[in-house]
Amino acid sequence: MLNDDYVVLKNSFIESQRLFDKLNIVANQAKEIEYDESGLFYEDEERVQRHWLKLSSKIVDALSHDLDSYKVELLKNEDLEARELSINLIKDGEISKILVDYSRDGAINITQIS
Repeated sequence: MLNDDYVVLKNSFIESQRLFDKLNIVANQAKEIEYDESGLFYEDEERVQRHWLKLSSKIVDALSHDLDSYKVELLKNEDLEARELSINLIKDGEISKILVDYSRDGAINITQIS
């Protein structure tokens, strides 16, 4: 379904590369949270979650602007250390699930799951 619009999708993600690099930093911060019995880690975890949501929302907003004929849905990561973004693109009742791996600084890998 995404064949004709793939170039637009790719270019949008390339334009958002600095945001993906920042998401990689957020994943590193999530990995460094020390979970202990004091409960102090909740503040760190909430801060990292807010930062992840803010950055990923900017990426999705840019994509929505570039692919204006699609409805774009961001799927929340269960694990803040995961270095991938899951997005649903909906057009004419068809859903394309896109997975963007940003585990390497300065590079992204785009996979269409369905």
